[in-house]
Amino acid sequence: MLDAPVPADEGARMAALCGLNILDTPPEERFDRITRSAQRMFDCPIALVTLVDSERQWFKSRLGLDAPETPRNISFCGHAILRNFPFVIPDAAADPRFADNPLVLGPPHIRFYAGIPLRADNGALVATLCLIDRVPRGFSDDDIAALCDLAQWAELELNVYTIRQATRVSREKEARLRAIVEHAGDAIITIDDQGLVETFNPEAQRLFAYRPDQVIGAPFSVLIARHYRAAIGAYARALARDGMGDGVRINRQVVGQRSDGSRFPANLVASEMHINGRRAFTGLVRDISARRRNADEMKRLNRRLAETLSLQHAILNSSNYAIIYVNARGQVIMFNDGAQRMLGYSEAEMRTQSSLLVLHDPVELDARVHALSIELGRPIRPGAEVFIAKARERLPDESEWTYIRKDGSRLPVLLSISAVWDGENALSGFVGIAQDISERKKMENMKNEFISTVSHELRTPMTSIKGSLGLLAGGAGGEIPVRAKVLLDIASKNCDRLVRLINDILDVEKIESGNMRFEPVVQPLLPLVEHAIAATNAFASPFKVSFDLRSENGDLMVAADTDRLIQVIVNLLSNAAKFAPPGGVVEVRLLRQPGYARLSVADHGPGIPDQFRSRIFQKFAQADASDTRPKGGTGLGLNISKAIIERHRGRIDFLSECGVRTEFFFELPLAA
Repeated sequence: MLDAPVPADEGARMAALCGLNILDTPPEERFDRITRSAQRMFDCPIALVTLVDSERQWFKSRLGLDAPETPRNISFCGHAILRNFPFVIPDAAADPRFADNPLVLGPPHIRFYAGIPLRADNGALVATLCLIDRVPRGFSDDDIAALCDLAQWAELELNVYTIRQATRVSREKEARLRAIVEHAGDAIITIDDQGLVETFNPEAQRLFAYRPDQVIGAPFSVLIARHYRAAIGAYARALARDGMGDGVRINRQVVGQRSDGSRFPANLVASEMHINGRRAFTGLVRDISARRRNADEMKRLNRRLAETLSLQHAILNSSNYAIIYVNARGQVIMFNDGAQRMLGYSEAEMRTQSSLLVLHDPVELDARVHALSIELGRPIRPGAEVFIAKARERLPDESEWTYIRKDGSRLPVLLSISAVWDGENALSGFVGIAQDISERKKMENMKNEFISTVSHELRTPMTSIKGSLGLLAGGAGGEIPVRAKVLLDIASKNCDRLVRLINDILDVEKIESGNMRFEPVVQPLLPLVEHAIAATNAFASPFKVSFDLRSENGDLMVAADTDRLIQVIVNLLSNAAKFAPPGGVVEVRLLRQPGYARLSVADHGPGIPDQFRSRIFQKFAQADASDTRPKGGTGLGLNISKAIIERHRGRIDFLSECGVRTEFFFELPLAA
């Protein structure tokens, strides 16, 4: 199970969550209305509005679920808040991240999950609107769009407290703005040719806090800050004496002073006029305090923005992960310092590359094209589509690749690719995050080498033991008592079992290390099936099971390694024989499919339990893992078979209905 990771911005995210003032509050109809709508719209048994706390996921609204909260580390919503786009799990039991999750194996038995992350007003992802079903189901783009619409509603309700705060502040600002609008206009003051105030309009009264009778007849300089009065007085007298000239205006900043002695910055626009042959002046004074405060605030915001961008840049470039972002047209927009250190290319070099394929092994790319075509059920074109096909469909895409550095050296990485969607849900690009797994690979190689060495060392003495037991049973050491023969038979059978286990382990090691040799030859598939049935008849005889082989007319030609493909067929036949009812018939069918040959092996035994289906191709997988299980086997056969079929560019899978029928099948490309 993959625990829900902790986001890098967890501190800020928790601060935003607490700021909503909604954790551990009683149920509210405004949220229940949303989950009811989601439940009806999608015909889904469980709908939740979930807040992801530091240690838990807490349900503000829950329909179809009794528990008020569950631990965060096993939560699906803890994964959903890691990315700013829908998180959909069509079948949790088939997803290795969740297949063994307690919420999947136990109540509420999650099989389907669809969650839309919800943001606080600062953009932090703090909650989800999610749907849960106890059976797998598909979820189309239209479904996602509809759920996103409901999520926007939930997000609005989630932020209603902060919205009220913002509304109150906005209303206060609006009231101030209305007051300014209602008293629009500059302070208008007229001055005679002696520099004395003649008129003083209402805006001037408001601005300077003087009554007209306190100012009219007084020198204009009384409205100027004391420190500047002498200079302004001399300037006013010079203007009164010499004038400004026709059409000339003076525009300058001054420091005004009110009746209470307080000062303010002001903009003064003065012009000359003539009344009855006498020179006079008009001054328009505007308080620019707010403008200066706004300028200072803008500078402060710009500094904060620059600091934030610098911090983000530092975080991205200090990471040991290679982070590459390309836009929707495939242009490299970001190639962080981690990528440059890891791969040896500069960002400028990668922006000139026509694609990122230069970083990849062509053989891996070809194999990925084939595997992805089978996985998605449609042909995948070679090229960039190999990397973005799953992400474009909003599917998780994390796989191992071999990067080729600028110097030609190779580096194993775990590459996770995600699509980036803008605010209008339009695709804007793709981001790939690569982690160096060379150390992990070294440890795996050491483990595999150890297993291989031990297995090889065990094979020789086991062969000697088996031979000695055979000689004893054959009377080479004299007549053996009946009870001793029974013990020898038990020892011989267990020796055979150990030899099979050792051989299977060695096969697994060869597959994982890439050392298993395949020599494909174009040949008909039917003779291989007949050979495998003949080789399995002796095994099936104690179970009183027979094989019924039917094949379509015509040879189905495939390119196959004879021994390895027979190994797969024998494994499927022997498994079916073990689990078929006594006296039963195992149905073997060879069919032609468009471009493929399909071999199926079906029995009418107990079937495969639901909880085991996602693990059936894993190593050492046994539906009954107890020491007393009635059927033998190493639990490696299907794992080996899967690897062999995939090396043949085919696929292997199964269908099962408990108590009715189980069918294993593989498909191989038809040879030209």
